[in-house]
Amino acid sequence: MKWRWITLFLGLFLLGLYVEAQTKSEFNVLDYGADNTGQKDCSEAFSKIIAALGAQRQVAIYLPAGKYRISKRVVFNGTNFSTTSLNCGLIFKGAGEDVTELVCDNQEGGFLFNVETNLLTVTVENLSFVAPCEGCGTAIEFNTADANPGDHHSRMFQVRNVLIRGVHFDQGFFNNGVKCLNAWYPLLDNVKVTAKYGPGAEMCKMETGFLFQDCYSPLVTNCYFWGNAKAGLAYLAAKIQPEDGIVKDSYFVGQDNGVYVDIKNPPDWSEPAFHVTDCHINYGSNGLFLKGMRQVFITGNLFYCHNEKGSRWKNNGTQTSEMESIDVNLAYASDVIISGNQFTEPASPKRIGIDISKNSANILIKGNIFNFDGTGIRNRSYKTSYCFDNVWTGEPAFSTGFKRVQDETGTLKNMK
Repeated sequence: MKWRWITLFLGLFLLGLYVEAQTKSEFNVLDYGADNTGQKDCSEAFSKIIAALGAQRQVAIYLPAGKYRISKRVVFNGTNFSTTSLNCGLIFKGAGEDVTELVCDNQEGGFLFNVETNLLTVTVENLSFVAPCEGCGTAIEFNTADANPGDHHSRMFQVRNVLIRGVHFDQGFFNNGVKCLNAWYPLLDNVKVTAKYGPGAEMCKMETGFLFQDCYSPLVTNCYFWGNAKAGLAYLAAKIQPEDGIVKDSYFVGQDNGVYVDIKNPPDWSEPAFHVTDCHINYGSNGLFLKGMRQVFITGNLFYCHNEKGSRWKNNGTQTSEMESIDVNLAYASDVIISGNQFTEPASPKRIGIDISKNSANILIKGNIFNFDGTGIRNRSYKTSYCFDNVWTGEPAFSTGFKRVQDETGTLKNMK
């Protein structure tokens, strides 16, 4: 009889643990063997939590203050949520930037979310991703595995209050900060990425700070990317034609291309519209590159160029670069308002403030300040655009040898 009661009690106890595992919605990595001193590998702790998620639809995984080292990428495949028809949520949260640090001691990166349903929203917030070596993959990546292009009514991916950096300013960097593929309404807010800098940093170029591919209407606010990369923010199309987007109150400093948008799939246009407002863009090749966008607002931004070869102010006597540097490159854009921006600072004499290609039209350029060597506006379109009420100098004046307008087709009207 005694053993029957013990067996019954043990069975009920195990059943309770099972039920708790199936219903638990908050997980603390320390409860699963994680070490927050940075001394031991915590990969297994994350694997245990992912295995314990059960059938929960709303899950929060908490990383208390400390340093967590992972020797392999944390991969969430989303199979726990793939069979449900209800909205699901997954949150990874720390105690704050540089308070909770995830040290990605591997070549793949930090978090990968391979989502198999368009009804899951993933949130990453309040922590730092640290690269202790060079080329540590991607800090945070989200992908619906191409099976689901997204739900019109769901913000599928959001990252808030996150810092992505090397272990030291001259030690370690990620190839990519944040990559987001096949998501609807992705949001990045107060996400900061820094590349490697210091001696030898020019040989350690990142791919992108922020990448959106085949996404609908990304929103990027209060973000910052500093350092050497091919692109600060890239918005691309591979399999579908994305639409819309807003980039505001953000910094892109030191990249080849500050904001690079290429979603053109001829002969189709995207739906409106795209906004770049109140941003700080320092670039080498293109400050803002637009291909495939119509109904665009470019307002209140600061553009300046770090291609200074041949500059009368910075490198007097140095051979001028063969490369053109273009602040706003309208490669394929229509119905664009460019107003209240500053195009300034010394740079290569081959710099062009606004380049209107033959594929672009209906551009309004008003109320901007142009203060640099080179050409303010180059127009090559056979369709009409308008330019007036701009300022063509500054304090101090960097515009020695400056050409206001190069109107190759004679279609730029109301020039002053």
